[in-house]
Amino acid sequence: MANRSLALATLVGALAVAGAAVAGPAEDAAPVEVSVSEARGKVGQPTFLTARLTIAEGYEFIEPLPRGNRVIELSSSDQSVEFARRVFRGKLEDNAITFRLEVTPTRPGAHPINGVFRVSYVVHTDSEHHLRHVSLPLISTVVGTE
Repeated sequence: MANRSLALATLVGALAVAGAAVAGPAEDAAPVEVSVSEARGKVGQPTFLTARLTIAEGYEFIEPLPRGNRVIELSSSDQSVEFARRVFRGKLEDNAITFRLEVTPTRPGAHPINGVFRVSYVVHTDSEHHLRHVSLPLISTVVGTE
């Protein structure tokens, strides 16, 4: 029985170490800060939601080709928001990316929306540059007024 307990303890310890290795260090997190506005407009009329992504010092956004920095997979959880396009491209300026999404509320009230930012950046080290592509959540609200 003691050998069985020792084997089980060894297995649990090995899994814990393996899990920590898979998760990776905290420094692997994207150095990007996301700021998203709430959109507000009359039902049936287009309005705009603005998002701005900034990046930490030592990193630099790039404009990858052919797809560019973009917002994809837009959806409204209650189906009360229409999106002018399926994909919105961001504008790269002063090492920040700004997105302007045209949305139309189809019913009065607050309607949660979400999507995915797909952006690319470069990590600068003393002797190398590393390209990174990252997906970040877009979460906001579109408010329809009468």
